[in-house]
Amino acid sequence: MSSGYSRIVPTGVTFKYPVIDLANKRVIAHVLFNDMVKMKVTIDLKSNTVQKEGSIDDFASMTGISRIILNEEQIVESLRSTAAFYIENNISDPAPL
Repeated sequence: MSSGYSRIVPTGVTFKYPVIDLANKRVIAHVLFNDMVKMKVTIDLKSNTVQKEGSIDDFASMTGISRIILNEEQIVESLRSTAAFYIENNISDPAPL
């Protein structure tokens, strides 16, 4: 049996949801790096569309982690899933973690 360890380090990447429009089923999410908005994602669950402004490519190399770990498609899918959860559960102002 082999053994090892994992080193968990903060990446500086966080997510905020400044707009959660329950009536129109629309959520705006911000991807921040060191508290600066680097990507804005607008998720419209009514029309099943996602619009992105910015890219993680602008800061992915600065995090010191590989693009395999910080993958834009996975981030957008995670934001979409979280948006659907907020809308389905009538959460308009999520508590910060």
